[in-house]
Amino acid sequence: MSTTSRMGNGLAISPEKDLAMFADMASKGKHLDGVAMLGHGWRFTDGAPEDAVFDLAYEGSASSDYFDIFQAAGWTPVLSLGDTHIFKAAPGTPPIHVGTDSRREELARNRDRYLRYSATTVVAFVLVILGIGMTSWNAGLEVVLVVVFYVPVVYTVFPLVGYWRRLNTLDRSR
Repeated sequence: MSTTSRMGNGLAISPEKDLAMFADMASKGKHLDGVAMLGHGWRFTDGAPEDAVFDLAYEGSASSDYFDIFQAAGWTPVLSLGDTHIFKAAPGTPPIHVGTDSRREELARNRDRYLRYSATTVVAFVLVILGIGMTSWNAGLEVVLVVVFYVPVVYTVFPLVGYWRRLNTLDRSR
């Protein structure tokens, strides 16, 4: 079975682009089956072409009942990544989020969680920078420390900005 990888746009930043890519790939017989490229993209396996729409929902403690509810509504679970669950359905299936309240609640919950993550990583990064400024370590070690502590900042602050932006957009459209 052949696999294909595609870069993602970021489910926190612009999920609509990734969801559209999943639908386009499915129409070409490429089915989403995982994460590729160290978490920076998506992996697809070959199969029969299908006409499908994709959506996502966030639930930290998803049980089998949680997935049964979606399946009863016509949505098939495709992939779960932590508390992010990607579903597919036939075109015309009622959307996962009928109103903006459930979407808003999910976005607010994710924004608050990433706010905590971002605060922690930014504080750790600042402490490392201050520590480097107060000591004279090997330059190579300093670079490694900066990079090691900067990467989590990027991976927490960018999703925070994405969730915040999407939440503000949703609030303005009310």
